[in-house]
Amino acid sequence: MMKFMYFYMFFFFIHKLTKNFKFLFIQNFIMLMTFFIMLNINMNNFFFLKIYWWMAMDKWTFMLILLTLWISSLMFLSSNKITKFCNMYMYMILILSLFMIFSFLSINYFMFYLFFECSLIPIFFMIMGWGYQPERTQASIYLIIYTIFASLPLLIIMFLIFNYHSSLNYLFIINNNMFMKFNNLSMLLFYFFMIFAFLVKLPLYLIHLWLPKAHVEAPIAGSMILASIMLKLGSYGMLRSLTMMKNYSKSFNYMLISLSLYSMMILSIMCMTQIDMKMLVAYSSIIHMMLMLLGLLFMSNLSFMGSLMMMIGHGLNSSGLFCLVNFNYERSNSRMIMINKGMIMIMPNISLWWFLMCISNMAAPPSLNLFSEIEIICKMINYNNMFMFILMISMIFNAFYNIFLFSLINHGKFFNNFKMFMNNNIREFLIIIYHWIPLNFLILKINFFL
Repeated sequence: MMKFMYFYMFFFFIHKLTKNFKFLFIQNFIMLMTFFIMLNINMNNFFFLKIYWWMAMDKWTFMLILLTLWISSLMFLSSNKITKFCNMYMYMILILSLFMIFSFLSINYFMFYLFFECSLIPIFFMIMGWGYQPERTQASIYLIIYTIFASLPLLIIMFLIFNYHSSLNYLFIINNNMFMKFNNLSMLLFYFFMIFAFLVKLPLYLIHLWLPKAHVEAPIAGSMILASIMLKLGSYGMLRSLTMMKNYSKSFNYMLISLSLYSMMILSIMCMTQIDMKMLVAYSSIIHMMLMLLGLLFMSNLSFMGSLMMMIGHGLNSSGLFCLVNFNYERSNSRMIMINKGMIMIMPNISLWWFLMCISNMAAPPSLNLFSEIEIICKMINYNNMFMFILMISMIFNAFYNIFLFSLINHGKFFNNFKMFMNNNIREFLIIIYHWIPLNFLILKINFFL
């Protein structure tokens, strides 16, 4: 794995190439590197593959690194409209991807925290430097304040863990099967502070306001990596934290399970009221993250498998939807649904991909989202069948807002100022195909998730 990391560093020295060739060159090489990693790693029965003294890889890490590399290559392919400070933009994507990969590889809790926080710096500069509206300043400040301040309790908890164990190595703490002993109130505070930083990163409803603002103001590459990778960083941290303090988790998870279910229902209804395409897709991402969080909180092998499939499926699906929104925005200069009507009359080819991505978002077969939801719902019924009523309402509105999004954008009379004869090009079709194929065909290799 380290040889691929050194190869990745090579991209920092190609700034002398022309802009279009530079983006295509990096995109093709990252995809090639992704395929080589898939060929070189044996997925059969490995728990942790040691790479370096503070880095190791397991099944979750492997799948999330592949997703990071895949989405990073598509970010370069979708960024050819960037005209100012192209070299700096390219470096921001590369640095952000590296921070993500190192975060997933870290088994030392402090190194994970360090890269977890460092990943905010490139996305902050991407929103501030290449955002669309003057409100990008407020969005980037929301991003920093929410995530930095939520992570401070985690830093204090790390000091306590190190004081007790004399180590922050995840494997050491898990294998010794011991954790600090507290009374009930201190145990609850410890549990809450341990996972609060990751709940903000997911984000959980009520502490989610930074995400729609960041999505709306971010450039296309920023929206893609926010939806597909950065939210998964919070999920990955939740997984490690819950398994590290599994005795506490089983005592207090029921509170988060109830909050996640009600959050799904409320946000599904809120999606029906949105008039901004990006806002609707952003709230849809939060709903899927709440369902993925439920799978983690049930803490069984079946629900963990469903959560991993949900991470990969949602990462590909939400990134593809943001790309489709960006295709419309490049032609209409607006994110309003009412202005982007009648697409089937102007660009019928892209309307087909709108349909395919929207039905995948509502978990239609054969997408990964369907199988992940089935596994999580099966465990939910086993946990408490009273949750089914709330879940049923959420699923109904989930189907409604996806149909609502597709029908309003692709049908009706198009806006008069629309650049109607600006047809789609091969690059745009490639971006969507590269999202849709793994989303719907990875189910043929379901043993990756077992």
